[in-house]
Amino acid sequence: MTAHPPAGSVVTSFLCRLRCHDRPRAVRTMRQDGTRDAFPSGRPAGPGTRRRDPGRAGHRAHHRREGDLAISTAHLTIFFLFGKEGDLFTVRTFYDRPYSVDDKPMLLTALNEWNADTMWPKVYTFTQDNGALRLVGDSQLYIGAGVTREHLSTVIAHWVRFSIKFYRWLTGRIAFETD
Repeated sequence: MTAHPPAGSVVTSFLCRLRCHDRPRAVRTMRQDGTRDAFPSGRPAGPGTRRRDPGRAGHRAHHRREGDLAISTAHLTIFFLFGKEGDLFTVRTFYDRPYSVDDKPMLLTALNEWNADTMWPKVYTFTQDNGALRLVGDSQLYIGAGVTREHLSTVIAHWVRFSIKFYRWLTGRIAFETD
């Protein structure tokens, strides 16, 4: 059984920053009586603002110029994105390690196994203009009808945890394949 993240975790920190997102209308909470509240807004943080989360060494949360919130580590960057209409919330992970085209069959076998055995993130390959392969993971949630803070924090915690878990799983899998 997996334990929930502690109150001072990167997820709690993310939710505080989410309140400062430049499109807070996209995340709403639903009251018991069926009316919606906008996600509470906090003190705004401008685009390009970088903050170090003191509770998580090696993790850095920051806003990009486009207003998207991201968490970066040494091996991956996780973006928290809202759809154009504000009804789709996506956690997209870009894994930093490049692979060659020769690695594609091995990667596709591993990705098919991961995608069949786990719910999120769904990971796929992306070929850059220079021919290098990168891995991208996506997890999505429809939020158009509203979402509670508790549900959103649980979903974000699981998605971030599984994005990191995928990196560790693939690293072990590749080490096994090359032995």
